[in-house]
Amino acid sequence: MDRNTGPQGKRSRIISPIAQKKPYTSFSAVYDKAMRGAAYSLWAKMALEGYKEVTGIRIPNKILDLGCGTCKFWRHLPSQSGIWGVDCSEEMLSEAEKAGIRGTRVLSDLLSLPALPSPFDLVLSVHDTLNYFLEESHLRKIFLEIATILEASGVFFFDVSTERNFEKHFDGKILEENYGGTRLLWENEYSKGEGILTTRLRFRSGSEETEEIHYHKAYPLEVWKFLLESSGMQILKIGSDYKSWKVSSRADYLNFLCRKA
Repeated sequence: MDRNTGPQGKRSRIISPIAQKKPYTSFSAVYDKAMRGAAYSLWAKMALEGYKEVTGIRIPNKILDLGCGTCKFWRHLPSQSGIWGVDCSEEMLSEAEKAGIRGTRVLSDLLSLPALPSPFDLVLSVHDTLNYFLEESHLRKIFLEIATILEASGVFFFDVSTERNFEKHFDGKILEENYGGTRLLWENEYSKGEGILTTRLRFRSGSEETEEIHYHKAYPLEVWKFLLESSGMQILKIGSDYKSWKVSSRADYLNFLCRKA
């Protein structure tokens, strides 16, 4: 889930008596507990193996993580690499600071990246961060920016959720979980016509109750290809579910390995 974009276009407004928060405000306090089963090591392995295959270099000198959140993923990246991350949730970055995770974090929207110490050898964006951008023009803007900050031989690795993932694992699903003193209720609804998954997260801690609304958009594979190639990126490989560099019609996630054209 993404912390990295402001309002995008007009969405129908959801009216609720519960205090509304921006995405990853209340969620930040329990995010790492909710993600305790995340396959961070597998994500890092596929990205780094792809990087080595393309460049012949095992360890990237400089890595940039777009949508870095609480930076737990960084613990699975090479200790020799310098790591920078960008995220627009101050609360998520604060959790990373409290955890003492090494690296440099920058508070920013991905649509308006600040000055960064580019070029980068490896640029990453994992756990469907890019699905949160509801406009193709916004994704193209991000890809254009990535092309400018990549080292000449650098690699861009990212994943995205597929429509199958939203339909099979989220649409109509309601989940209740408890993390210490915080109760979390997830409600999901997928609009096939719009390609948008709406996730309502409700948090109750003591007498306080808050709510966050998250939107993800599923784009067809051909759209991802077009946006990348029209933004100065060359697609080297496309894979499925962090398992292989083959595209499966049953994939929940697609993986992309790219470089500057």
